Amino acid sequence: MDITIKRTKEVEAQRLLEIQTEAFAEDLKRYEDYDTNPVNESIERLLRKIEAFFHYTIWLGDEIIGGADVRDLKENKYRLNRIFLSNEYQNKGLGSKIMELIESEFPSAIEWGLDTPYLNTRNHHFYEKLGYKKVGQHQITEKLFLIDYVKKVEKN
Repeated sequence: MDITIKRTKEVEAQRLLEIQTEAFAEDLKRYEDYDTNPVNESIERLLRKIEAFFHYTIWLGDEIIGGADVRDLKENKYRLNRIFLSNEYQNKGLGSKIMELIESEFPSAIEWGLDTPYLNTRNHHFYEKLGYKKVGQHQITEKLFLIDYVKKVEKN
């Protein structure tokens, strides 16, 4: 079965919210960021994001396994605001292909940005393997710091 991404449709929002809640539950326990953790996002807010931003549903065959939210920062710079996979599909080697699919949706991109919690060293390794460089950090709560990453896209 092939991994694909498609722009999210409203009818997929409830399933995406369920996967997002599952995927970020451990972070909520670890960092106790009740105001910003995706676990606490409402369906209404997710629907607004689907309408306002580049929101993608990640498919494995005909099954929804995750989602991604991309923001246009202008001048061909983009931010991966959020990406999540069902726990069942994490650590199975799908991430690199998914990131490749997302980045390929924006062929004019010259730069990508994202952030990830400071204790999620597996994420750090993953993003660095894909060419992202640490450029800073910012504090969300007393327990939660996010590491900022940027990737410059080389054009041939």
